[in-house]
Amino acid sequence: MRLSVGARLALVAVATALVTGAVLSIVLAVQLADSGRREAESVTRSVAETLAHEPAIARLVAQGDSGELQPIAQDVMADADVSFVTVMTLDGIRLTHRDPAEIGRPYLGSTAPALAGATFTEVYEGTLGPSVRTIAPIYAGGGGDGAMVGMVSVGETLDSVQEQLAPRVPLIVGATAGMVGLGLLGALLVRRSARRVAGALTPDELSRMVANYETVLHSIREGLVVTDGSGRIRLYNDEAADLLGLPPARSGLVSIDPSELEVGEALRDALREGRRMVEETVVAGDRVLLINQEEARDLTGRRSPQRGHVMTLRDRSELQSLLGELESVRSLTETLRSQTHEHGNRLHTVLALLELDRVDDARELLVETAEHRQPLTDRLVGGASDAAVAALLLGKLDDAGERGVSLELDVPDDAPALPIPATDAVTILGNLVDNALDAAAAGQEPRWVRVRVRADGDGVVLAVSDSGPGFDRDLADPFAFGATTKPADAAGGRGVGLALVRDIVAAHHGSVAVAAAPTTVTVTLP
Repeated sequence: MRLSVGARLALVAVATALVTGAVLSIVLAVQLADSGRREAESVTRSVAETLAHEPAIARLVAQGDSGELQPIAQDVMADADVSFVTVMTLDGIRLTHRDPAEIGRPYLGSTAPALAGATFTEVYEGTLGPSVRTIAPIYAGGGGDGAMVGMVSVGETLDSVQEQLAPRVPLIVGATAGMVGLGLLGALLVRRSARRVAGALTPDELSRMVANYETVLHSIREGLVVTDGSGRIRLYNDEAADLLGLPPARSGLVSIDPSELEVGEALRDALREGRRMVEETVVAGDRVLLINQEEARDLTGRRSPQRGHVMTLRDRSELQSLLGELESVRSLTETLRSQTHEHGNRLHTVLALLELDRVDDARELLVETAEHRQPLTDRLVGGASDAAVAALLLGKLDDAGERGVSLELDVPDDAPALPIPATDAVTILGNLVDNALDAAAAGQEPRWVRVRVRADGDGVVLAVSDSGPGFDRDLADPFAFGATTKPADAAGGRGVGLALVRDIVAAHHGSVAVAAAPTTVTVTLP
């Protein structure tokens, strides 16, 4: 039979309640019977000792006057509510009895202790059935100094004791029923609580689920962090420990305040606040992380914010590096293609002018071209640290000319090199210029793109402006991966370039700002 964890716990609770109730009823019954017996012993001893010390009783016993003793015994039985009062001689011959027919017959029971002068109590089965009886010696004069003249036995039958205890039985039944009822209520509460936690899973299913959960938790290559409703980290896996600099992940819950993590403020705030995150890029040390965060869900799949939040982290540093190199190669390839085409056009033009003997026009064309490119050429051939950037811009001049866009380069001789690796610099500048050229080419005349590089305190500012219409307002975040307005068959990447720019800048602890009129993207690198 398939029983869930809650059902099994409820059955255990019910069985425990029933067993406890049964044991309780037995204990109470035993205690009640023992109490009744002790009470009977106390009453019979008290009555027997009182009669034994009565001088009139001692006198009548010495005389063997059964006729006088029997009424007295009956009155005592009625007043003391005992089952029998038997007065007897030293030989054990009854002088009184509840059944007058038994008078003159031998007493059934132990008498030796009484004959020895001791008052004692025993349980013995006589003519009235089993009874609790006390036998006391009777001395002449009612004291203990005279000669022993007889004995008196006062008893309560066990049936009488049970009748006296009968009114207390409902108390036992009530206590037992109350105990069982509380047990049943507890079983229902246990079942409800267990079902809330484990659903309808059986113990085997729950065990397998926990084992699978542990396997998945420590095997996936994505970081996983679970926070509670207060924003404290309660669970994380090995990859998350590596990405966030946490202690090695272990089984069981932990409790870590996000403010203790050595990560950026943005990531700490995201963990504390539990805000929803979809494919957001966050820098953690020298890593670029792609983060998603959602509200936790219960076993039925419904959102349950009070349970906390679940965050997944992916290290995009290696992917970013590969994409950056790919973009750099693509940009340089496009630049070389344009440059080859443009140089071919210029050489054909110069050759035609020379053949027409228009040497001055040819010289003017060559001088104009040289003056326009000379600063960048000098940086390139001079072995500057930003030679790759200079080469890229030289190529972009041809690309812009080919597309009917004026590319203005505001790069003074004393302009500092971008303080990042050449590959990253080419990726940033190439993507910004390419997007600016696309925007300008799609806009109205005059079409232009302006690139400015300036020192700013301890940092470098790179600004790319264009005459285009600006970013599409339908894009919530133009720097997000996949955000693009290019057609599906457009050459090159779609929705990748600007995302790479932001990731690379963030990885180098820089910033990206966007302004309008004209559209300007400003990158600041420390």
